[in-house]
Amino acid sequence: MTLTVREAIALPALAAGDPVVLSGDAGLDAELRWAHVVEVREVGRLLSGDELVLTTGIGMAASAGAADDLVRQLVEVGAAALVVELSTAYPSVPEQALRRARQAGFPVVVLNRRVRFVDVTEAVHRAIVAEQLEEVRFAGDVHQTFTELGLARAPMARLVEAAADLAGCSVVLEDLSRRVLVPAARGEPVDRLLTDWERRSRLTPYLRATGVGGPEGWLTTPVGIQGGAWGRLVVTGVRDPSRARLVAERAAQALELGRMIDRDDTAVQLRVHGGFLLELLDDRVGSEAVAAARLRGLGVPESPAYVGVVARSRSEVPVERLVSALGEVPGLVGALDAGHVGLLVPVDVDLDAVARALTAVEPEAVLAAGHPVTGVLPVAASLRSARLVADVAVTLPAVDGCVRQADIRLPGLLMSLRADARLQEFAEAELGGLLEHEARHGGGLVDLLRQFLAVGGNKTELARVAHRNRTSLYPALRRLEELVGHPLDDPASRLSLGVALLAHDQARQL
Repeated sequence: MTLTVREAIALPALAAGDPVVLSGDAGLDAELRWAHVVEVREVGRLLSGDELVLTTGIGMAASAGAADDLVRQLVEVGAAALVVELSTAYPSVPEQALRRARQAGFPVVVLNRRVRFVDVTEAVHRAIVAEQLEEVRFAGDVHQTFTELGLARAPMARLVEAAADLAGCSVVLEDLSRRVLVPAARGEPVDRLLTDWERRSRLTPYLRATGVGGPEGWLTTPVGIQGGAWGRLVVTGVRDPSRARLVAERAAQALELGRMIDRDDTAVQLRVHGGFLLELLDDRVGSEAVAAARLRGLGVPESPAYVGVVARSRSEVPVERLVSALGEVPGLVGALDAGHVGLLVPVDVDLDAVARALTAVEPEAVLAAGHPVTGVLPVAASLRSARLVADVAVTLPAVDGCVRQADIRLPGLLMSLRADARLQEFAEAELGGLLEHEARHGGGLVDLLRQFLAVGGNKTELARVAHRNRTSLYPALRRLEELVGHPLDDPASRLSLGVALLAHDQARQL
């Protein structure tokens, strides 16, 4: 916060002069940089802008033209306001000077009683310096808070909560699809803060830098580095824009740094806790001969081919329990991280039987297999594939046995990429205009697109399933085509829109 002209006039040292504003009401909220006493006619060379200029009128008393010229100079140099102490020697400000001030929106204030200008300048300067020191102190508190949270490896939720505490208003972290990742409500219930969130958020455009926008005047800042934003912070009900901006930008930095550190933590776990499997994933085993020898040393029988397999649970189950349940599998079993267990098994192992035995012990568990490979080193790629399949499988209906890539197909691929900013950007590029229109006006065009794609673009079938007659259907399709910006009769357009809509629908289901 800074001192404004209005606040300066209200200071006791100036208020004692019975101030009256003669012009420039709209300029009273201008921020002051300093206060300066001027009693000469050539004032332009003395000032640099944003000053509160105090005078007894000596430099204005020669003529109405002299007063007008002084106001002209103050306007041109960018002074914040002129305060004139009236007296018997200078009883009023000439109308010519006031006319110029009003045209420029420049505040001219007269004092009807004498004041000590030294007291005024001292009070103004003390207030300005105090505000500046307070801002420095606040900036230091913000820096210290997020530095300490960063060193403590605080989770995203704690960082957002800290931002809300510092800003004194609600803060929401959302991803590029407008899904709320972390809400921190202040002065209102969380359910009220998040009411109809996606629609409201879509009316507030994404900005490349911190700024205010949208019908609710939200302050937003992107989260990510080097143009690779993966989300944004939204500050609602902003009371102090400068402080909110500082907090939001510092919180965004802390969130991105924490995300980068989390990735590093996973890499450390891969090196330390996964043993041989993690060395395979990190390509640190060495040659195929060395890998085969080490595998034999670990008791895994030689095989013409191997398969990478990953187990995980739909619920919060310690990996130790999954490892224990898989202990009898004829292969190598080890924890990959806090949620995944990796297996390296010969290709002839009946993985469907292993999966059924696992779910008999841990009903929420899922077993997923990668592709069979020849040799030991290629198992790394099979493990990566299996981990992706497992991550998708826990979001899909259960299957009887081991899950493979063929079981998840395109929906599985998109589900596995749902947190990827590139997929979110693709969905927004394809559907953003349509979704914004739906947020503003409704009308069911998103459902119409979903039905249109489901029937492969067959308008006759669409009319039947949508329960519309052709008279109303064709204008709706033309409007839909305008909003998505692509011809609906083009198979490539339908494919892109179908993929984008599937990704959008999956995000809504999470």
